[in-house]
Amino acid sequence: MLPESLSRKRRRVREKERASAGVTIKRRGSYLYARAYLKTGVFITLAYAAAGLAVAMVSARLLDSFLAAFMIFALMMGLLLATWLVYLVVLWVFTREARQSVEIGPEGIREVHAGREKKFIPWEGVYEIEIAATVIAGASIRAKGRFSEIAISNVDLTITRPMTVSEMHVAMGQTKAIRQLLKQIKAAAPNAAVKTNNLAQRRKASDAWIGSDVS
Repeated sequence: MLPESLSRKRRRVREKERASAGVTIKRRGSYLYARAYLKTGVFITLAYAAAGLAVAMVSARLLDSFLAAFMIFALMMGLLLATWLVYLVVLWVFTREARQSVEIGPEGIREVHAGREKKFIPWEGVYEIEIAATVIAGASIRAKGRFSEIAISNVDLTITRPMTVSEMHVAMGQTKAIRQLLKQIKAAAPNAAVKTNNLAQRRKASDAWIGSDVS
């Protein structure tokens, strides 16, 4: 049996080597998640339109006014159109985000947008690693430098391909990938302080991957 201190040292060396090997994380999770609701949205739209038409026909008989029925139907369709506009704007934002990626390499961590470097933080420049827990996405890791910061969401680690909505919810509950990523970043930037947000603090007792060495 190896002494515990030597075993820990070897684990840290392996984690540092793993970080140096290089990892690329594409920010496609949010886009894939939003895209998964498209079929559901179309189904709801058809059902809502049919319901609106039925209400308009009933109103036309009760009020004996075609104009009133038309206005009711137009109002319902206007609300539906506004909902679709919001959805399409969100999808457009996530489509732009899907062109971004985060590269973790031996020199440091960089954010790339459409093939061009947008941010770069060398490992010696990472002074803080923040673990931010969220209600929906699970958690994210934020590497902070003096002048910039780069975040990696659990959504992008767990949703990497098209899935059903239920499969995505199950995937977002998994913490294995973000646990491994946290170990890699901590090994590559051993002098960085590790902190958590308020929600992560409350979850610390149940989420063993956060660890007890964070503040």
